Amino acid sequence: MRTRAFITGLLVLVFLSFTPVTAQINVGKNLRNKINSKINQKVDQQVDKSIDETLEGKKEASAEKSNSKSNAANADESGSEEVKMKAWSKYDFVPGDKVLFADNLAGEENGEFPSRWDLNKGNAEVADFGGEPVINLVATGTSITPLMKRENWLPETFTIEMDVYFDSDNPNVAYNIYLVDDIKDYKEEINGQFWDPIDVRANVVRFKTYGSESEELEARGVNSQWRHLSIAFNKRSMKVYLDEVRLINIPNITGKPTGLRIEVDKRIDANTMVKNVLIAEGGKKLYDQIAADGKIVTYGIKFDVNKADIRPESAGTLQSIAKLMEEQPSLKFSVEGHTDSDGDDKANLKLSQQRAESVKAHLIAQGIAPERLEAKGWGESKPIDKNPTVEAKSNNRRVEFVKK
Repeated sequence: MRTRAFITGLLVLVFLSFTPVTAQINVGKNLRNKINSKINQKVDQQVDKSIDETLEGKKEASAEKSNSKSNAANADESGSEEVKMKAWSKYDFVPGDKVLFADNLAGEENGEFPSRWDLNKGNAEVADFGGEPVINLVATGTSITPLMKRENWLPETFTIEMDVYFDSDNPNVAYNIYLVDDIKDYKEEINGQFWDPIDVRANVVRFKTYGSESEELEARGVNSQWRHLSIAFNKRSMKVYLDEVRLINIPNITGKPTGLRIEVDKRIDANTMVKNVLIAEGGKKLYDQIAADGKIVTYGIKFDVNKADIRPESAGTLQSIAKLMEEQPSLKFSVEGHTDSDGDDKANLKLSQQRAESVKAHLIAQGIAPERLEAKGWGESKPIDKNPTVEAKSNNRRVEFVKK
């Protein structure tokens, strides 16, 4: 109301001043335009000030109403890598050491069905979202499974990772992760409890009677948000994480997982998308790898595309390395970065060196003495898998810790 009265007053002044004054002193056209421009500028400034004050008042009221949620959201929006890594400091997930299936959708055509998947039902297609290719699960009930060459392909120890998208924290949107390829493949004597899915919602993960809601994720809020889903299965135990929070920890589960099926269940109009699916076979413990091979090969240290920025989901692997070095003070490592063969050789060499340096710097920041680490980038020159497959490229994209 104050803004409206101010503007009205200005208009009255303009009218009163322009009608007689212009007639008496014959103000030129250019001068009149300047006066009008100045008045408009003042009006705009007053309007902007009033709007800012109104919005600021709303922000303060909202902050008083939900201070912890606002602070968490602000921290997340800051984009600070340090803040993100700190938030993931308790994340202890470490992926397996041999890639079984990987799909970053490279080379896929928008609007087509993703070539490395099979459709059980529904409608799925490759789409561009935020400049990245994703699998758009269009309709509720859509169900997809990786194309694998053999049945019952999951080993007794494995990890699964993927990013799933939520428009909001509406509970009527869920991703159902089944550890059997198809409902017709389920055999109770083999699969046991895995008739049921791992039910994943914006802040909640459940499997049968297990699982919980995350207060951390709820406080952070959801607004057009990707969540990182991680599953670790070891013979009969299962852990499930949503972002950095472990929401399921089952020490003894009946049945054997044999495959993967992703289904979407949505009761509202919402975007449901999946990207960066990675399935790996579990392997030796870190110190056992050193004893056997003289090095640790890891796929758990992830970077932004074509950058050396460490992604927060790398926290579990990096903490495991730091802990090992603390327990074994004589250990020294050459931190070695490797890329796949895509792209320019020189660019890959430079990128791998930068990534090795980033890992070294992170470990030093965690308290590891600098003289115990050196960084070396090899680019694409030392592949460990020469097959022309997506999985081979994923196996070649790695960080190694070579004992010195």
